[in-house]
Amino acid sequence: GAVIADQDARNAALDPRRSFIVQAPAGSGKTELLVRRYIALLKTVQKPEEIVAITFTIKAAAEMRKRVLSELDAGLAHRLRIQTIDAFCASLTRQMPVLSRFGAQPGVVEDAHEHYREAATRTIAELSDAAGRLLLHLDNNVGTATSMIAGMLEKRDQWLRKTGQVPTREELEANLLRERARILAQARTLHPKASVEFAAVALTQNCTWRQRGNPVPPAEQSEALRAALESLLRMPEERYTDDQWQVLGAILELLPRAAAYLKVVFAERGETDFTEIAQGAVRALGTPENPTDLLLALDTRIKHILVDEFQDTSYSQ
Repeated sequence: GAVIADQDARNAALDPRRSFIVQAPAGSGKTELLVRRYIALLKTVQKPEEIVAITFTIKAAAEMRKRVLSELDAGLAHRLRIQTIDAFCASLTRQMPVLSRFGAQPGVVEDAHEHYREAATRTIAELSDAAGRLLLHLDNNVGTATSMIAGMLEKRDQWLRKTGQVPTREELEANLLRERARILAQARTLHPKASVEFAAVALTQNCTWRQRGNPVPPAEQSEALRAALESLLRMPEERYTDDQWQVLGAILELLPRAAAYLKVVFAERGETDFTEIAQGAVRALGTPENPTDLLLALDTRIKHILVDEFQDTSYSQ
């Protein structure tokens, strides 16, 4: 068969003594490589359970399991730990219900929008000073305020740190600057002259390539570069206006209250969502400086972790 240009890199990634991060475009065979490594590792461990492979979707987990089993003894099927990150987190919270603060395992709901709305409604009903400021800005539209808080609860894994502390204006503005620098640096790897001004000349208002007077010749107009230049044009401003901060500040004050109400709503219904499970798993493991018994036990039981894909916007994951 044909020799693949990066075959050496692919072979190297099968070395069980070393760790790897593999970055490559879609469809280039990252999952296939992961399956190859999984099979190579099976020869080096005493028990199949010492390898954990994590995927993003149930479908991907099933597909990977099928690929591995097509090359192995089917009798191993029940011992292969190939699972979604959600299933992995749930297995951790089950092993330590006290630490993960669930007690009896609640049912996990795929769609917890009703729970978010209920918690948001209770938060606004308190009519705290922060709720008042938010409602004032929204012309007393309770529905909009509720939707805003509910939407933030759905994404709470992006902002709710272990401490439950919310970030300050300075911290958030420092993040904005970092994000702008990251977007610019990424665009410059694709074109040395990339800048906001350059992007405005190269792309139309709809962010498609300009037909006339484009500084990027047609031969160089790749989709990757177009997307990077679009990111430059859509970058957040460097800092918030005072009006924006009035609203954001109010929301930040309300969020820890809303998260607390959400726990109450989950407890009342005996249900939870995947984010809560992930946060429970983090608590169940403790920290490297202060590990729990579960983390110490897993440390001796698990020798290799292979991650196919996960949600990089999720802090807990």
